[in-house]
Amino acid sequence: MLRRLFVGTVCVIFVALSSCKRQPSVASFPAKDESLLAAFRINDHPDARAYDDLFLYFLQGFESYRVPSGSMAVYPGLPSRHGRIADGMEGFARSAPLWGAWVSSGRPSVVRLPGGQLVDLNASFREGILSGTNPHSPGYWGTIPYFDNQRIVEASDIALSLWLFRSTVWRDFTPTQRRQVASWLYQVNNKHTPDNNWRLFITFVNVVLSKLGAPADMDRAVANYQRIKSFYRGDGWFSDGPGRVFDYYNAWSFHYQLYWLQQVAPQWDNSFITTARDCFVTDYQYLVSTTGVPIFGRSICYRTAAVAPLIFGADDKSGDISPAIARRALDVTWTYFIRHGALRNGNITQGYCGPDARVLDNYSGPASCLWGLRSLIAAFYKRPTSVFWSGPPGKLPVEIRSYTVAIPATGWNVIGDQVSGRVEIVMPVGSQRTPLQPYGWWRKLASAVLWRPFRPDNTAAKYGLQRYWSTPPFCGCLK
Repeated sequence: MLRRLFVGTVCVIFVALSSCKRQPSVASFPAKDESLLAAFRINDHPDARAYDDLFLYFLQGFESYRVPSGSMAVYPGLPSRHGRIADGMEGFARSAPLWGAWVSSGRPSVVRLPGGQLVDLNASFREGILSGTNPHSPGYWGTIPYFDNQRIVEASDIALSLWLFRSTVWRDFTPTQRRQVASWLYQVNNKHTPDNNWRLFITFVNVVLSKLGAPADMDRAVANYQRIKSFYRGDGWFSDGPGRVFDYYNAWSFHYQLYWLQQVAPQWDNSFITTARDCFVTDYQYLVSTTGVPIFGRSICYRTAAVAPLIFGADDKSGDISPAIARRALDVTWTYFIRHGALRNGNITQGYCGPDARVLDNYSGPASCLWGLRSLIAAFYKRPTSVFWSGPPGKLPVEIRSYTVAIPATGWNVIGDQVSGRVEIVMPVGSQRTPLQPYGWWRKLASAVLWRPFRPDNTAAKYGLQRYWSTPPFCGCLK
């Protein structure tokens, strides 16, 4: 019996190693380009030039891992459960809005990377989207089946990018090319989607198509939007579905998508969206500290996107978020995470600080964490001459005083300590301690053999504690 077990184990390990060897090799990120992050490592108040370098860092990352067709980027890392095409598609879809925000704000469309390579952002986006939506291209993203949720998620970012590039790339498409791209995006309709924030993807894609003069299903757009409004629980907070599940999807999905919906269609329920965002950021600013946020919930790897609503909120004259506070929130977020290993090889790592499979969801792949770019997308959408970039940063509430702030809609008490800089969320109920389950050897082995994720669930630790702190976060943070 022991002999059979030993032989079987050896065979499994051999198959695992063979499977790893069969995986497609990827290019490498130039080690010297890690120096693009230098300003964040030494300066607590990075200037606009430091952010330009950060933009180049992620652009160099995409260029290092892009496939020849330009429609995907094959970053190294742990795979998702959606397959290699979807993982590669994320590399393009989650990077392109950053390029679009950069170009639409009046920044140069042709950018020089540190090694001297010139990148035409308009041309890169054009090449990628035409290849990804062309069934005859080797870079085709594929059709969207009835139960294929991931391509619907990415379609929303592609639609946003298309809108941001509307005066250059979309304008110069031929009628045939417009039909090709629009037809691929239209596939999001009449498909199964989870009954949560994902409904906004359907709404947004159709609104973009309509504004670009392409066929759109506006009845479906309205129906999905009304379902989203039914999740509203007050004080600016949405439950991520019909229950009462509150997490950071309010920041990096609900209010992020609603802001862009306003930009594309300014009259779309404008009063509700603006009021909800103003209410949200009024309390949400108290969650941000100089050491991150009191993180919890799923998709922790999107952590650098958490301050995006504050940047959008600074646009609202009726709110109490100034450009100075929004800029400070952006500064402390990227400074903290860069110093704690969250950026490597032109990408955002698959964890909270550095890579950490214990908190990485099985739906997350090598490029999934690029949703964390959403705070940069919000920032680069502002013109370089705006007060956000030219004015001095302000101070976060926790840098001014200690406080306890109640958020009635969620039942939370947010506690900030000025001396330590730590922010804490006290939940209505929860356990005192629930350790993270490890990413053990058998999970690693199964993932290597089957090229599918088998990470621990850890939902209890992500949602079941009574207290969550910014430092140290529940998942730990190695320097």
